[in-house]
Amino acid sequence: MFGGTGISRRLAKVTESWFWDDLREAVSGLVRSRSVWAVAGNAGVFFSALASLLHYWSRPISFGDYAVVQLVCLAWQVIALIPVAWPGRSATARDVEDASGLHEGMTLTTVCGTWIFGVFPAAGLLVLFGVDVDSPPWAALLFSGTALMLACVAGLMTGTALSGMEGRQHREAGGPPDAPDPGDGRSGAEADSGGGFDGGFDGD
Repeated sequence: MFGGTGISRRLAKVTESWFWDDLREAVSGLVRSRSVWAVAGNAGVFFSALASLLHYWSRPISFGDYAVVQLVCLAWQVIALIPVAWPGRSATARDVEDASGLHEGMTLTTVCGTWIFGVFPAAGLLVLFGVDVDSPPWAALLFSGTALMLACVAGLMTGTALSGMEGRQHREAGGPPDAPDPGDGRSGAEADSGGGFDGGFDGD
């Protein structure tokens, strides 16, 4: 009885207009967010390498095929760099650092997770079952893993360089944090003295 009541409440909640309004707002905010590109780009790198592995598992792969896979992985990594390269006009230096940190974390997770939990265990299974090293499975595994790794390394290096450039530009545009107010006609020393010349004639 109580289970049916809970299901009825959930169905009633789903049919309410405010539920769909909140859902659309959340999805819209996620799509408009620049951070989503770092996640989508790294996911694209992973699934591109995985598709290459499955496609060439039972067929030979040439260096031309590997070049295509490598370019596709690099293209997805360029997408992942969007929030770092174009943080937005209203972004601050802290926003640039956050975007760079997100990209770095996602990229490291992609490359380390793939090799630790994917490439190395798969290679161990191929050795365990005595698969010939010149067979397509070995080539597919190594080429796909290498394409993913090189794309992620290139993304990390590029992201680090872009983050430094963007952060420096935002700091220079914002000015030093302790700069005096340009609308104030007094110098910084006069402003710190608690009133400057006016305080010297209080006794009159």
